[in-house]
Amino acid sequence: MRSARVLRALIAREITTTLTYRWWLLFLQLGNIIAPAISLLVWRGAIEQGATPPVTESFLTTYLVLVSVVTMLTSSWTSAYLAESIRLGGLSKWLIRPCSTHLNGLANNVGEKLVKLVLLIPLVAALGVIFRDEVALPSSVGRWLAFLLALLIAGAMTFTLDIVIGSLAFWFEDVTAVNRLRFLLSGILSGALIPLALFPAMFSGFLAVQPFRFMVSFPLEVLLGAPSAGSFALQAGWFAAFLGVAVFTWRVGLRSYQGAGA
Repeated sequence: MRSARVLRALIAREITTTLTYRWWLLFLQLGNIIAPAISLLVWRGAIEQGATPPVTESFLTTYLVLVSVVTMLTSSWTSAYLAESIRLGGLSKWLIRPCSTHLNGLANNVGEKLVKLVLLIPLVAALGVIFRDEVALPSSVGRWLAFLLALLIAGAMTFTLDIVIGSLAFWFEDVTAVNRLRFLLSGILSGALIPLALFPAMFSGFLAVQPFRFMVSFPLEVLLGAPSAGSFALQAGWFAAFLGVAVFTWRVGLRSYQGAGA
């Protein structure tokens, strides 16, 4: 209960801070929605010219209309801040406080995402109105609840992976290259840029089980289709694996932490 109260206070602080940059965040959300909008126009043009994608036009349109929201909600930017805190010694103050630095990182993510969501929803709604003839959202409450569960686990996966990457700063002076590689792989393999259903069939087996799928594509698959219970189990398994690695990396790294630069 105490942690919940602290988290609530930290989120309120982060929302107040984030609102200072609301215009910058608005333009950032405009940029986030441009890529899927362009992809949608390209695919609709290709379909009109006779292309036959392996999914329905309704699925493709709905997926690309919603993907910017899912990508934003499941994203995390904790690794860079955590690595800097370790490298410069700022972590020391969190080690003597009753509040964990990870709780602060979580509050930062949640607070900023709430502000981003308020700014992004009208843009997505406008895109949905433009392509309303092909947007098909489910009416089942159960489907939406399953989508929210998949979304929550996806966000937790990304956050724990960020902790793993940020914790590498205990041993490496710069983790920027690792972060860039992660973002490159995630952009391609998560379905944030291209729906995984559009990849060649020869890659379908690999794409179905690799972890990045469960960070963006899977929640949308749950909302727009009917994935098996095995897919949910695989997502939960990947989260458990990420969490285990994050806990192990953090605890081992703390043993070698010297607070340099503090």
